[in-house]
Amino acid sequence: MRWGSRGWYTLLFAAMVLVTADVLLDGPLRRLDWIIHEFCDAHVRDGALVAVHTVTKLGQRGNLVMIIAPLAVVAAVRTRSLRYPVMSVVVVGLLSLLETGLKASIPRTFPVSGVDVLFTHGTAYPSGHTLNAFVLDWVVLELLVVALPATRRHLTQRRRRNIALATGGIAATALTLADEHWLTDVLFSLALGPVLLFGLIAVEPFNRGDEPR
Repeated sequence: MRWGSRGWYTLLFAAMVLVTADVLLDGPLRRLDWIIHEFCDAHVRDGALVAVHTVTKLGQRGNLVMIIAPLAVVAAVRTRSLRYPVMSVVVVGLLSLLETGLKASIPRTFPVSGVDVLFTHGTAYPSGHTLNAFVLDWVVLELLVVALPATRRHLTQRRRRNIALATGGIAATALTLADEHWLTDVLFSLALGPVLLFGLIAVEPFNRGDEPR
């Protein structure tokens, strides 16, 4: 199945529906959530916990915005165009609104609470950090090749896409191991993240029309 094909999108949307249904119906994946939570809570400690927590910062919106902002300014100065800061604000803002809406639809407690409860409080489902790692890491790379043109030769469009896909998967794994999210939280985002990423690539918010693919 080719990446970006209709079948590929169908598979990812089906995964989102199935994971959400499992969470709502207390299915086998949600029971697996608890098993993984207990294992990680008991065995991922000390240096290992510090290491995986550090990796989760690949999806920390605050940290990523602190990188995006100066890159967008440098890109704007270099190109004499406000496209880069404006589109950066738009992407970050829309992603934040999407995450807020999704989390409000199915409030869920985090593993750290020691309970898995729906529709009372909490914003665990789905994982916003994972979505950030897919989308905002790509934004960083898009701005980087404009702010520092010498990087274009090494960071082609395809390579930037692949790096963003990789950081999304790595962040999701780290969030699970650090016991900061349930497995199903990140599974939903692992399906949605590539959809958002490929949608952004199709829209080309930072398109310059003069780079190698």
